[in-house]
Amino acid sequence: MKFSGRLALLAVPLTVAGLVLPGTAAWATSCSETVVITVQPSTTQVKTAVTPPVVVQVDQSNGKVDQSYNGPVTLTYAVNPDSAPEPSGAVVTAVKGVATFKALKFSAVGFGFELKASISGATSPASAPFNVVSQLVQCSAGKTCQSGQVSSDGTSASVVAAAAGTSDVLTATGGGFPSLSCTTYGGVVTFSVTNRSKVITATLDKAQAQSASQGDRGKSSSQYPICWGSPTPFTTASGKTATFNQANNEYEGALPDCKTNGPSPCIKKQTTDCNGPVVTTIDAPPGDPRISY
Repeated sequence: MKFSGRLALLAVPLTVAGLVLPGTAAWATSCSETVVITVQPSTTQVKTAVTPPVVVQVDQSNGKVDQSYNGPVTLTYAVNPDSAPEPSGAVVTAVKGVATFKALKFSAVGFGFELKASISGATSPASAPFNVVSQLVQCSAGKTCQSGQVSSDGTSASVVAAAAGTSDVLTATGGGFPSLSCTTYGGVVTFSVTNRSKVITATLDKAQAQSASQGDRGKSSSQYPICWGSPTPFTTASGKTATFNQANNEYEGALPDCKTNGPSPCIKKQTTDCNGPVVTTIDAPPGDPRISY
């Protein structure tokens, strides 16, 4: 019995002065190790590998990489505002203390996610916040660029961004964000492009439009107001500055008509009939608007 007990002790992973003893597990860790996300997650397209890949480092107490660590590193959500499923490709075996997540993918869109990395006995601080979007388009300097159509609960939209002197990134997302304070029908779509003005074409589908037409609002664009959300203040249809909605951390309100209360953001054109969808053309400045009806 004493002999078998001694054999059992030899099977326990051991480290001496930071070295892994022969015959023990190569991923033995010490309680003084720390985990650091050295390459942060960035805005990424849903179901597409994050680029550049997230990189996690396992450090010794002196701040140097623990090159003896060759075990698993796991990424999970530290902040998950929309209760999205955990990402795939989120467990990687470190090589000499460094784990690179080349296959990390997210299956649901959303905004303001944060990640944390962990090994046995240690967890990193939360990462920088990032978004998961429906579409991500690289815009070249001197050229226009555009998204495809994105949709959420009966509201769909696409965007054409103007040419600019520098390159930029255009994102388009359907859903993944709560209703705005002025939302009446359909879901929320979001666009982002930092340095370019844009023209957005938004559609309220037939079923939602017919539901709206049964209300007590008048015809023309006032029947189907565009609810707009933005990090910066703007002039609403009433001629007043949009109200700040603390819950969504943005200014929100109904857009004006370009003819009466321009400049942008404003409604350039809206078409509908009693049997079809509502199509609205919006002039918009650079920035990150959210749109609903």
